[in-house]
Amino acid sequence: MLVNHSAADKDTLLIIDSSPNSVRILNAILGEEYRVIFSTTGTTASVLIKTEQPKLVLLDVDLPDMDGFSLCQAFKNDVATKDIPIILISEKQEDESREMGLRIGCADYINKPVSPAEVKLRIYNQLRIRRNEDLIMQRALYDSLTGLANRNLTLDRLRYAITHDLRRGLLTGLMLVDIDNFKLINDTLSHDVGDQVLVELSKRILQVVREVDTVGRVSGDEFLIVLPGLHQTENACQIASKLRKAINKPISVSSGGEVHITASIGVSLSPLDTEDFKRLFANADVAKDQAKCGGKDSYRMFTSEMNDNVHRRVRIEYNLVRALSLDEFSLVYQPFIDLKTNEVVGAEALLRWNNSELGSVPPDEFIPIAEQTNLIYEIGKFVLKTAVYDFLRLRNFQGRLLNVAINISPQQIRKSGFVEDVKATIDEAGFDANRLELEVTEGVLLSQQMYVKDVIEELHSMGAVLSMDDFGSGYSSLSYLLRFPFDALKIDREFVDGITDVEINETLATAVISMARGLKMRTIAEGVETQEQLEMLTSKGCDLAQGYYLGRPISIDAFREFLGLSSHETEPQDNDGVMAQK
Repeated sequence: MLVNHSAADKDTLLIIDSSPNSVRILNAILGEEYRVIFSTTGTTASVLIKTEQPKLVLLDVDLPDMDGFSLCQAFKNDVATKDIPIILISEKQEDESREMGLRIGCADYINKPVSPAEVKLRIYNQLRIRRNEDLIMQRALYDSLTGLANRNLTLDRLRYAITHDLRRGLLTGLMLVDIDNFKLINDTLSHDVGDQVLVELSKRILQVVREVDTVGRVSGDEFLIVLPGLHQTENACQIASKLRKAINKPISVSSGGEVHITASIGVSLSPLDTEDFKRLFANADVAKDQAKCGGKDSYRMFTSEMNDNVHRRVRIEYNLVRALSLDEFSLVYQPFIDLKTNEVVGAEALLRWNNSELGSVPPDEFIPIAEQTNLIYEIGKFVLKTAVYDFLRLRNFQGRLLNVAINISPQQIRKSGFVEDVKATIDEAGFDANRLELEVTEGVLLSQQMYVKDVIEELHSMGAVLSMDDFGSGYSSLSYLLRFPFDALKIDREFVDGITDVEINETLATAVISMARGLKMRTIAEGVETQEQLEMLTSKGCDLAQGYYLGRPISIDAFREFLGLSSHETEPQDNDGVMAQK
């Protein structure tokens, strides 16, 4: 065996030929362009092809220890060498030899005596084909930005890892890493900065995981990590914990400054969760969503309970689409009590859903889904129309027309024509706008989009009463009171709960009431459940209150009875059946 060491940085060619003269000729032709190694026997060549991994093989058909066709067939049957192109060289001119070589997988065929120009051209063509194939394979299997495996290759390796680990009695872990709020980076700092962040994160992930693990980028801001050969669940937890710490370190970007990143990580294990690679991926996705819902910047291990929640969500989404057409929604009303006069002055409309398959579905379960699936707008129109007609001529015991409050979501405000729809509904019913109270949560205002301010100001100009719901549950609520035309504040039930027992609750409630009075706003306390809470709020100067102690949410017919009316009356009867006066 002879090696031309002067071309160590060039593509390696392996010449297998028993004739020293042929070797010298080929080396003279190719030695300046390529690193040439050679063997005069098939046995030695079988070792060289694996240790040197040449880019191409020139193989003589006639070898002293074996047939060249057989050696070529052996190379093509070996996983380690099957992709190396082989050009056969022979003194035989028969078409049968050429056909046999091509049939067993040879790339080309050259006749002796060789022509220098022909040899160079055929080798050049084969290497060019190989490079193009490698480039196509690279683009097909790897992410162009990070160089990591793409979704298809990562899942293929996951499938192999599961099969291999099951035979050995080991666990296969799968980790889905989703960068929190990554869209904000692209939108505010540019996509170029976003790409820099992704490249840096890919490097950090590779530094944390083991050499046997596969890291893939499966979408814009999601990485998938295959963890083969785990002995226990704790192994995956340790990697997830290290990964979280690595991701949390600041990232310096070319534009100057640093970017701080967190991630939500979902982990699933085979065979504990499933032996199916697609299901394992879905389970990791479910666990990742749970990490996001739990506040982000954390990891969650998949559990069967998570799967149950996903199945229930799917059933809720499916049935929610048909709920309006099947007339499954209804409203109940919880009264507002004036703490100075003890009068019922209005009520909050609360949505209820009773489904034939799911039964009674809690609002805090189906309303977020309705918001995420854009069904909330049509549902909101149903709530507004029903509440307006239920309260059209409804009066309290003292004969005063009652107000009705409904909640509006961010999706409703974002919908073009929302104000027009509200105005059309109340105009059609003949309902006074100043009897309609629209409760807005801080989430509606967080986007700070100009259209949000415009919509709220239009609603206020129309005459509707605007109330900030759950005041105090957000960190920036105070600034919104100065920017938006609110008429009332609803004191969050967390302040009310414990107002008689926890000093800080009493202090905060007092501060909110005093501030609202200074801004000429009414205050409405939510969640009043005891006489002591009611007395404390009254002494502080709170205007209105609602809660189980004062009245539970009830149907419109029950609400009329609560007011002392028959089921079809809108004027109060002369009796003492008003709970608010107790």
